[in-house]
Amino acid sequence: MTVKGEVTLEQVSVSMEQPQSSGQQNGGGAEAPKTKAQLKAERRAKQEAQRAAKLKERGATGSNQPKQQQQKQQQPKQQQQKQQQNKGNTNAPVEQKVTEKSFKKAEEVTASSKVEILSHLKQYDKISLPTSSLSYSNSPVHPAFVKLGVQYASELVTGSNARCAALICAVKIYIQQYRCPKSKEIRAHLNIALKPSFNYLSQCRKMSVSMENFVKHIKYLITKIEPEMPHDAAREELLMECDNFFKENIYLAAKAITNTTVKRIKDGDTILIFSRSQLILHILLTAKEKGRKFRVMVVDSRPDLTGVNACERLTAAGISCSYVYINSVTYVMKEITKVLLAADAVLANGYVLGPCGTAMIGLIAHKFNKPVIVCCEKYKFSERVQTDSILFNELADPDDLLQSKTASNTSSLVSWRENPKLSLVNLVFDVTPPNLVSIVITEVAELPCTSAPVIIRRDTENNRRVC
Repeated sequence: MTVKGEVTLEQVSVSMEQPQSSGQQNGGGAEAPKTKAQLKAERRAKQEAQRAAKLKERGATGSNQPKQQQQKQQQPKQQQQKQQQNKGNTNAPVEQKVTEKSFKKAEEVTASSKVEILSHLKQYDKISLPTSSLSYSNSPVHPAFVKLGVQYASELVTGSNARCAALICAVKIYIQQYRCPKSKEIRAHLNIALKPSFNYLSQCRKMSVSMENFVKHIKYLITKIEPEMPHDAAREELLMECDNFFKENIYLAAKAITNTTVKRIKDGDTILIFSRSQLILHILLTAKEKGRKFRVMVVDSRPDLTGVNACERLTAAGISCSYVYINSVTYVMKEITKVLLAADAVLANGYVLGPCGTAMIGLIAHKFNKPVIVCCEKYKFSERVQTDSILFNELADPDDLLQSKTASNTSSLVSWRENPKLSLVNLVFDVTPPNLVSIVITEVAELPCTSAPVIIRRDTENNRRVC
């Protein structure tokens, strides 16, 4: 049984044999039926005759040029047509203009000068920025984000809290100037409109955990906007939520952590801090205002040497300070009573993400039986799990390592990119195991590192309940 309109293999064979059978009947049946090989030979002969006829026609008209020459002549025409189409296609998405090739300019480090174990990490360069790929006339990236990306890449804005606060300001500027088309819903269109700006920031420098959590929070709020809500009211609500996020997670959280940590500072303490952290400085200055008498040991490391600024601010407030490099920590640790450290993130498995060198200080303090206190806001807790400093990290500009008195212009390190056997690595972060941390102080409670999943789950439930 066959379906109507369907041709079977038997019908095709019968239709091919019908002309032969009719010829045999007209001839009186004197000729024998032809075999399949004979039929194939006849078809081949016909095809060859047709090809020969076509070649003769081409020779007569003078168009018997080789196919390769014809293709070469057609290629320039096709290229011209494509160029004209690209020039005339002004309505194409602007996102395609920000090509991957332009973003790779920030990763221009030869394969021979990059460590193989860190080849998956993005190598940032201060000289070549992604702004060179933007079309400023009709770019999808807002000027506020362009400026912020340059500040991130140039390290003018550093620190997880400062970077997140700057991102909140840029998002507020974007929302204030945003106008949703009448034919689209704001909750769907605004997320799509913000995506190129967020992608641009991640190309300038990898987002910190605090920035990632804010981006997730604002995207979740946008999806919860009701379709019937007027656009002006939706913008005002989003702006208010941005202000609340900054106030609750950065400003008020710092106050709560400061009040809790100051109670642990006693008269006669010698407190060790590493590098510069605005939260740690605020804690020490508040303790000084409340009349605590203590001394601070500032530990610093190259290439940033941000501890110099911390030491200047503390001494200006009348706090007795000592300044040492990280390679001298073992000599001064016996004088220390407490270690105060800041964290860029607390991971779900209890590991603490901090500036490169934090794990070394935690290990030495643990060896000398000194308490290690980590101060971190709860919005920096991350669901990520990490046990090493290789899988997720940042590579800063390796040329920063050359900024010292020993590396002269004639040193072999200056031309390190041309030497395939020499590599410079400038890691930004490291992770500290939870067994080296005594306690983590947040605005919610004082808890061990292993309780990080509780904070993450509670914070997620509260955000959804508020939204």
